[in-house]
Parts: sequence; C-alpha cells; structure tokens
Amino acid sequence: MLRDQTILCLAPDPWEGLWRNRHQIMTRLARLNTVLYVEPRLYLWEVLRRFRDGRLTLADLRAPLARHYAERLWIYHDPYYAPFSGRLSGGPLTAAWRRNAILATLRSLHAAAPILWLLRPYQADQIGRLGERLVVYHVTDDYSAHPTTGDRSAFLRAEEGLLRRADLVIVTSPGLFTSKGRFNPATYLVPNAVDYAGFQAALATGVRPPALAEGDNAIPHPRIGYAGALNEKVDFSLLAHVARAHSDWHLVLIGALDLVGQPDKATVLGGLPNVHWLGRLPVADLPGAIAGMDVCLLPYERNDWTANIDSLKLYEYLACGRPVVSVDVPAASRFGDVVQVAANPDEFVCRIEAALHEDTDASALRRKAVAGANTWEHRVARIEGLLGDALSDAGRRSQSAP
Repeated sequence: MLRDQTILCLAPDPWEGLWRNRHQIMTRLARLNTVLYVEPRLYLWEVLRRFRDGRLTLADLRAPLARHYAERLWIYHDPYYAPFSGRLSGGPLTAAWRRNAILATLRSLHAAAPILWLLRPYQADQIGRLGERLVVYHVTDDYSAHPTTGDRSAFLRAEEGLLRRADLVIVTSPGLFTSKGRFNPATYLVPNAVDYAGFQAALATGVRPPALAEGDNAIPHPRIGYAGALNEKVDFSLLAHVARAHSDWHLVLIGALDLVGQPDKATVLGGLPNVHWLGRLPVADLPGAIAGMDVCLLPYERNDWTANIDSLKLYEYLACGRPVVSVDVPAASRFGDVVQVAANPDEFVCRIEAALHEDTDASALRRKAVAGANTWEHRVARIEGLLGDALSDAGRRSQSAP
C-alpha cells in the first residue's frame, strides 16, 4: 500500500464537473498520500475575459491557490496573475511564476518530492521543472482521434516523446496497451471501474431525481437512457433512429452537451417529443437516475476513438443492475455475457426490445456481480503496486548512477 508520497496531478479538466477516472483514483490515493490536483491551465485571454465579465476581482488575486477537498486531497489552480501567454506578453516570466507557485504550495503542505501524474502530451513541458521523483503518463483515450485534435501526426509525435520519457505508463483499454506499449516497456493495463459500494449505498436509499421517480410528473416508462458526456463519440443519428422506431419509448439523456468539434451533431434529435434532456446531474444523483431507467445505452460512433475507450458508464450501469445495449465496440464486447451488443441500427432497436421483455432479477444480479468484481478499490490497489515498484526501480537507478 502506497503511503506518505506526494502525487502532483496535472489535470485537463476542473475538479468540479463530470467525474472521471482521475477523480476516483486521486480521492483514494489521498487517503494515505498528499495529492495536489492541478486544474487546467489558465490562458491570458481567459483571465482577461473573466475580469471583463466580473467573474474575477482583485480579491481573487489574493485568495489561496489551493483549497482542501477531503483527507489529504487539495485542489489547486494557477495564479491569476500568471496565465499562459505568448513570449511577447511575458510568457517565460509567467511560466516561472507558475512553477514557483506550485512549488511553494507543495512546501506549505510539507510535501515530499512529487510523483508527477500527467494526462495529456502537452503537459510534458513540466517534466524536470517540479522536482519530481517519478513521471506517470495516464492514458485514458486515443486523444489523437478526438475531433478537436488538429494535426494528428504532430500530436502522435508529441505523445510518443512523452511515452518514452515516462517512468510508468498506465492505460485503460487493451487497444491503448497495444498502441502505447510499443514505446515504453513500463506500460500497464488498468481498466476503469465503479464505486460499487457507493452506488449500492445510494441505491439503498431509493431516492431518484424527480423526472425519473414514479408519479404523474415523471417521465413515463419505458425509459431508454444514456448517462455520460454528450460529445462527438455519441451517435446521435442512432439515438434518433431509436426514438423514431418506438414513439412509445422515452429516450432520456443525462449529461452536458459538449460538441466542440461538431456543434450541430445533436440537432437530429430536435423536435422529437419522446426525447428528454436532463442535463448534467450531481454525482450523488447518478445511481438513482440510472436505476430509474428500464434499459441503458452505449450509443457510440464506431471509430478509432471508441475502439480504444473503456466506458465508465458501462460499469455504473452494471452496478445498478440495469440491462445494457451497446453498439459493437471492444469495451462492450469484453462484457458480452451481461451486455447486448448490436451490429447495426435496426439490431440495436431489436436488442432494446429484447432487454425490455426479457430482464429478470437473476440477470440483474449477474450484472451487479460483474460490477462488484471491477471496483476502484481493486484498481487503485493495482496502481499503488505499480507506483511502489516504479519508485523502487528509480531508487536503484539513482544509487547505481555514477
């Protein structure tokens, strides 16, 4: 069990918002270790816009950069007076201020030399600047396949550089293990998981969001639902096909609409009366919301991006015991015993029909058993072992160095 280490996690997204695997991992590592979760880089244009809109004041410049979240976990943001900017607007100077601010925060926490936890290739510019004793690159997606990635070849070259420099590479899917492992022998597969105990405790309360409870004002059954990021990986045309095929079904979408690369992609669902957009729900409400569904969906596009994902939502659906219907992607096929996989849109509809009519208490228990065997406690124990081995290897290398 890893203890009394410092993990400096440079995150690509704010702490508040959609919970991802890094939230689950860092909260557990922080039980026995100091974790500083560094929120995304602030850019000069963004800071100026916040001041102009009144969202930033002079008082914010004097506020602490780190706030305590739980146990030994701290959430940190870059100082507003030192945003990322170009060379002509003081870039090298503000970069030095940012580094000094992070190091000062670590000293205030009496932190040891940190384990530097990176999640994107562009963060490689921090290697060697923060006194780290170990560099971890955690790969959760084929980022080069994201629609917002510009020059894919340049991105892959930058990622290869980081993969070769990292002391430890952790990936979440077999596809990523194959593509990333060829650059670094210290690459290990640690799939996603679910907070199974937390989900069961939430389900035991019987509390559900009003729209998914039972009553005259709730969405009628049958409810066919998706909960997660509503971004470009979602096949909105497939969802429209489902909604049109059965006007008596109610399609429930939970999550923030985040279509940066293809902003008009979801318009195909416009005007369909049996489509219900609930937006992003608090993390605590998700178990009850999922339990309120009759069938849960993984309605993904089939491409390089989704061929390499390990869907967090799949584990959460299973933890609630709900039937799951998915397109034919590896993340679903690996759980073929408890997930119905469809090869085309018409088969997708047929699988939903079957799930609605054939679900039993015994099948729900089988799904929960699969989720119970894939918990974040299991995954973090594996990660702790990998970190411990990597620290030992790094110690031996430093002792043998001339």
